[in-house]
Amino acid sequence: MKITSVRTRHANRSIWGHLAEREKTLPLVTPLDIYPQFEETRGSWFWDSGMAVVEIETEDGLVGAGWCEDGCSAIPLIIENHMSRLLIGQDAGEIEGLWDRLFRATLPYGRKGMALQALSAIDLALWDLTGKAANKPVYQLLGGPVQPDIPVYASALHPVGADKVAAEAKAYVAEGYKAMKMRFPYGPGHGTDGMRANEEHIANVRDAVGDDIEIMADAYMGWDFLYAKKMVKRLEPYRLAWIEEAFLPDDLNSYAKLRQETDIPVSGGEHEYTRFGYEQIIEKKAMDIIQPDLRRCGGLSEGRRICSLALAAGVTVIPHAYGPSHIHFALAETVIPMIEYFPLPCWDALPDAEVEPIFHDELQPKNGRVGAPDKPGLGVTVNEKIFND
Repeated sequence: MKITSVRTRHANRSIWGHLAEREKTLPLVTPLDIYPQFEETRGSWFWDSGMAVVEIETEDGLVGAGWCEDGCSAIPLIIENHMSRLLIGQDAGEIEGLWDRLFRATLPYGRKGMALQALSAIDLALWDLTGKAANKPVYQLLGGPVQPDIPVYASALHPVGADKVAAEAKAYVAEGYKAMKMRFPYGPGHGTDGMRANEEHIANVRDAVGDDIEIMADAYMGWDFLYAKKMVKRLEPYRLAWIEEAFLPDDLNSYAKLRQETDIPVSGGEHEYTRFGYEQIIEKKAMDIIQPDLRRCGGLSEGRRICSLALAAGVTVIPHAYGPSHIHFALAETVIPMIEYFPLPCWDALPDAEVEPIFHDELQPKNGRVGAPDKPGLGVTVNEKIFND
C-alpha cells in the first residue's frame, strides 16, 4: 500500500465538539486567572476553534483520515512543508517505522506541541487506512475488544448557579451515567471566598446525585501547591474520584507533593506528549490517573506505549475527551476503565454553527456506555460541511 498523496484540510470547528466553544463563555478556573484582565472566562485568552483533518491515500485508492486540534491553523503548514515528503512513496502499513521517522525528523522543532499533534493526526489516518484495507475495525487490529462496551462519564457541570447545576447533575443520573465531572470556579487569586465557593459547588453536586455516583472535578491548570493543599482538606469529605490538572503540566513536583497530602486521587496529563513525558509522570509518582489525548500525545501508536508504561506501574489511564479514536483505544486496553464524554446540559442548547456533526456514524453513549464500532477503520467519515463553516 504505497502512499500516493497526503492532504491536510482545516475546519473552523473544535475537535472536542460543542463544549470547547461554549466553554469560552462559561465560568471555570484557568491558568490565566492570576491576571485580572483574563480571569472572567477562557474566551478572553483562548485561540479560535479549529481542527485539521489529514487524509492519506494509497495507490489502490484507499483513503485513511486522522485529525487533531488546530486553533492556530499551523498543522497544514507542518505537514505540507515537511512531513509529507517522508510519507509519499512509503508503505502505509509500516506504521511503527513511519511514526519513528516522523518523530526523529521533527526533533529540532517538535517533541511536543503542534508537531506532535500533526504526527498524531497522521498516525490516526494510517490506522484508519490499515483497518479499511483489512476490512476490520481498528480495535480488532489492536487486539481487542477486552470488553463489549465502554463506560463513559459525563463531563460538564460548570458553576452556572446551584439550582441549574443540581438539575444538570440529576439529569445525568437519569440518563444512566455512573460518574460525572465538574469544573472548579476559582483559584488562588480569590482567597478563602473562592475556596468556599469551590467547596459549595462540589457539595451541591454530591447532594444532588447521592453517594452511589462518582464525582470528580477539574482545576484546568489554575492552582498552585499551597492553594491545592488547603483545598483538598476541604474536599475530602465529598469522596471525589479525582482532582484533575491542578497545576501546570510540567510542575510534576507539585503533583507528587499533592498526592502525599490527600487520599483524593490526582489526575492529569491531557497536555502531555509521547511516552517520554508520561514516563516522567510515572517515575515522579506524580499522578494516580493519567489522561492522554491521542490527538495530541502521538496517536494510537504512542497511546499503546503509554498504556504499557501505566500498566507496569499500576497507574490508571482515562483518555481526555471523547472521539472515535478513544473508543477503539479503550476497547483494546485493559488499563482503561472508562472514557470522557461531553453531554449537552439540560439547561443549554447548541448554537447554530455546532448543529452539523463533525463525523458521520460516530457512536453516541446510551445509558452511560458506548458500544464497539462495526465499520472498518476508525468507523467514521468526516462531515464535508464542516469545511464550509
